[in-house]
Amino acid sequence: MKVLPPRTLPPAEPLVRRHGPKPTRDWSQYRRCLRWDFGFTCAFCLLHEADYFFGQPGEGLGVMTVEHRTLQRDDPSLAGVYENCFYACRLCNLARGTKDVETPEARLLDPTEDTWADHFDLLGSSLRPKPGDVDALYTFEVYDLDNESKTSRRRARRELIEDRLELLSRLDEKLSELLDLADAVRRTDFAAFLEVWRGISDLRRQAQRARGDLNFYRAIPPDAPQDCRCLPPRDLSLPPALANQCL
Repeated sequence: MKVLPPRTLPPAEPLVRRHGPKPTRDWSQYRRCLRWDFGFTCAFCLLHEADYFFGQPGEGLGVMTVEHRTLQRDDPSLAGVYENCFYACRLCNLARGTKDVETPEARLLDPTEDTWADHFDLLGSSLRPKPGDVDALYTFEVYDLDNESKTSRRRARRELIEDRLELLSRLDEKLSELLDLADAVRRTDFAAFLEVWRGISDLRRQAQRARGDLNFYRAIPPDAPQDCRCLPPRDLSLPPALANQCL
């Protein structure tokens, strides 16, 4: 099982779409392809479905949406074009509203054409535009990339995963010591052996609980689709930029 990293770093290259679904006027039918193409992650703020659903099935709850780069009001003919559709959390979608792709001063960055790492820095729990980058600043403001709801979710993931990983590391070291002790006393002091074995069992229960907590942040959610709109079905795997960061 792949677990999300404590922090999803901005991708070091543009996202490459691996899916090419059959065209449809009903763009909501692209969701299965978009979930896999974008790694169940908002294309803009980089929050994952797990940041909202904590390991539970969340499809159908309306938290993750299909965002149109060129708004439907501006060009209805592009509403059903897959390349105009992005996987986005509702917070980003609502923040964008009807704001334009371009202004005389700046444009919205496109994660399938622009490298997020070239335009944004992840500082603690904040995704910040690089100084002097007017396009990054405009994208940051349009999608409200750092509102409290988003930063708190980034912080919650980081704190839980880092804490459980540290705990598992300590438990592993302690378990190794107890196993060595159990081996040393098992033939000479049965009572001591039983006491050590109880300690080992307790450590294993703690480790199991810690792994269960990490399961909240699985990179592939439990309701990940096993097919898509592509014929034949395309790559049902995480995009490399996310997969390479996962634990």
